[in-house]
Amino acid sequence: MTGSVEDREVLREVWEGRIPTVFTLAEEDVTEESSPDPFYLLLPRMSYLPLTSDKIYKHFCKEKPTENQQDLLWFQYKGTPLKWHHPIGALYDLVKGGESLDNDEGLPWQVTVHLSNFPDQTLIPYSSREKIESHYMSNIKEADQLKHGGRVVSTMLKKDHMQLWAGLQNDKFDQFWAINRRFMETSGDENF
Repeated sequence: MTGSVEDREVLREVWEGRIPTVFTLAEEDVTEESSPDPFYLLLPRMSYLPLTSDKIYKHFCKEKPTENQQDLLWFQYKGTPLKWHHPIGALYDLVKGGESLDNDEGLPWQVTVHLSNFPDQTLIPYSSREKIESHYMSNIKEADQLKHGGRVVSTMLKKDHMQLWAGLQNDKFDQFWAINRRFMETSGDENF
């Protein structure tokens, strides 16, 4: 199955979806020396929160992080820790989607940033972009196994893996979809 021009336009529109978000520092992490202003970002729905954490950390912490200090950064919405391994759009839909009747504050999405007290009983810690990439690629392999019996991933080269991840990480539609389109194709012998 090859996508039409209209399909590609829809894919691009979905890719370009953004969620206006305001990040505020948790009260317990505010020091006497600083009371940082909120930080506003338009978050790509297809990305992951840790891929934005460098910008967020730099805004709230003027000094360079010590080893493992940035690993303690985590996000929360209305008391719910946000799981980094879910795409931003899915997280937003999960935590905000059911609130349409609940006097919701609307947009921007109000996310609390924590620099301490990492909830390791609730969240999986992430230590690097490599761990995020590894998790993402594992999900791709699982999805391919279910949809294509692992045939797509098994034919990918290392450069394809790198291009797929770089496209997602750098928010580059064409770079990402040049590889991802293989996962969207179906063959006649696949049963659903």
